[in-house]
Amino acid sequence: MNQDRVSVAVEGDIEDRISVLPRNVIDCILELLSVKEAAKTCTLSKSWRYIWSELPKMVLDYEFCDELIDESESKFREVVDGIMLLHMGKIVKFDLDVRVEDLASYTAIDGWVLYVTRNSVKKLHLRIFNIDDRTYTLPPCVFHCSTLTQLKLARCSFKPPGSFRGFPNLVTLRLASVTFSERCVIKAPRLANLTLNCCDGMQYLNIASPVLKSLYVCYPHSYIALNCFMNCENLRDLGLVFSKVVDNPNHDHRSTLVKLLGSLPALELLSADVVLSSGPPFMLNCLRKLSLSVDFGKLGHISCVLQLIKCSPNLSELEITVKGTDDNVEAFVKCLKMSGCLQLPLNKLEYVSFYGFASPNCVEAPSLLRIFIEQPIGTKSSKELSGLPRASPKAELVIS
Repeated sequence: MNQDRVSVAVEGDIEDRISVLPRNVIDCILELLSVKEAAKTCTLSKSWRYIWSELPKMVLDYEFCDELIDESESKFREVVDGIMLLHMGKIVKFDLDVRVEDLASYTAIDGWVLYVTRNSVKKLHLRIFNIDDRTYTLPPCVFHCSTLTQLKLARCSFKPPGSFRGFPNLVTLRLASVTFSERCVIKAPRLANLTLNCCDGMQYLNIASPVLKSLYVCYPHSYIALNCFMNCENLRDLGLVFSKVVDNPNHDHRSTLVKLLGSLPALELLSADVVLSSGPPFMLNCLRKLSLSVDFGKLGHISCVLQLIKCSPNLSELEITVKGTDDNVEAFVKCLKMSGCLQLPLNKLEYVSFYGFASPNCVEAPSLLRIFIEQPIGTKSSKELSGLPRASPKAELVIS
């Protein structure tokens, strides 16, 4: 009886509920599968034979590529060449995450990138790791692709040709470990989100985007020029990480940072792991969230935190993370609680988070709803902390 039922199913007499779904729904289902699994659907029936090859998103993730490269790098190139040959229609997204050794693979990658840029690609993600640290250089076709709305690059060399006129439709740009070796002006009139993570040669970079909303810069090794962001007056979200401070009288990043903050009248979120020599001589009236990493062993850090809090009367969320030593935490708490410390009361502050130190009674705000504490090892127990007096008794205390 069971065998008869299987036979009927194979012959197609039982309703095929998946095949009758709208094509866009089928595409969404297949996009959840790996390229390898999606390709296997071609054996389901004649109607499924070419569906996988018409998917607008082509994701060649690290697991897929590495499995082929473990067999041989030439096998990897052969398979991807086949995928490109069989593909029909536009490619909206192309994602390649691969580890290569043979330089012949760079030539093959150039060909694949040329193919997708000629097929109106909108989202291009490339992460190319070479065992010998030979950086992959982006081919010119990337810089001539006017359809790009999202570009994410890792471990690449960014060298625009002389004919480069910018990315007219680019909205999101994320660069990680990307190298700039010569002056580069990126004109992107629609760019709203920019991330620069551990990129080399950033002194050559200049970004022209009047509508930039979000900027994250992580550069732990040396000086970074912030002058190129001075015209981003619509910036709402700013994240800065400088792990190493390089004293340079001609390029004082601290004074430049103050100037940058002064040029951002609409700034709402600021996350910083960097020291200001002095607080900004102006108010950050739109700032709603402030996240800071502080070494309490350095008085300059304490002064910086206090100054930024003073200049942010409309804060609704404050996060402070301790790095290094917490020797002067008590001094910081006392300063913060002094009547003359804050020029204006934090009447809108609702959420406070402390990471690495425990002091539930250092912030007094009438609107405070919650105090979150991630306590360091070896400090007071949760019960002891709960019993400490709070500057805002009505606030919920959450201890991790």
